[in-house]
Amino acid sequence: MNEIIPTILTSDINEFTQKINLVSDIVPWVQIDVIDGRFAPKKTVHLEEMKDLVDMRNLRLDLHLMVEKPEEWVHRCLEILPERVIAQVEKTVRLEEFLQKTIEGGVQVGIALDLETPVEAVPEEVYTQCDLVLVMGVKAGNSGQEFAPVVLEKIRKIKKMVGELVEIGVDGGLNEKNLVYCKEAGATVFYVGSAFWQAKNLEERYWQLKKLVE
Repeated sequence: MNEIIPTILTSDINEFTQKINLVSDIVPWVQIDVIDGRFAPKKTVHLEEMKDLVDMRNLRLDLHLMVEKPEEWVHRCLEILPERVIAQVEKTVRLEEFLQKTIEGGVQVGIALDLETPVEAVPEEVYTQCDLVLVMGVKAGNSGQEFAPVVLEKIRKIKKMVGELVEIGVDGGLNEKNLVYCKEAGATVFYVGSAFWQAKNLEERYWQLKKLVE
């Protein structure tokens, strides 16, 4: 089943908590962007701050690591009981170690390709070890950017390699129009930021977007 997953990118724990509370009874999944200030200029809420938020227990958490050496972050991620952990391949020094640690932690594992990273930069056998491959539709680490159509060809290439065995996600600049294009190219998981949070009625917005990708 195709998924619409709202994304949270903030350094403000109050904004983070507010957004979690707003969606905890509306959506099954939420993605939390984790940025260390090195991969991208900004920093986000610390993992340790998130750990104490009991309200997150209703949600399936998807952690997107935009950090240096994400293989060294896996243990910290597991402490907040995520459903899935995704690492940007550009800053992963030991990719196999990241995959192994995450799988051994009992959660789904994913890798993400930044906008300028070609599909060929990652060996095919790595793609098939993942539960999800995330393709960035914008430069990773900044919200509010415009979707880059070149991403559609990357989705098609990955789909040819993994078939139905691995989910393909898209993140960045998604809206009602390009969601459909991404689905037609082979994507199954759609991470939505501004197009979700700017709605007056978030529950209605979720089902509007969900209907587009079913």
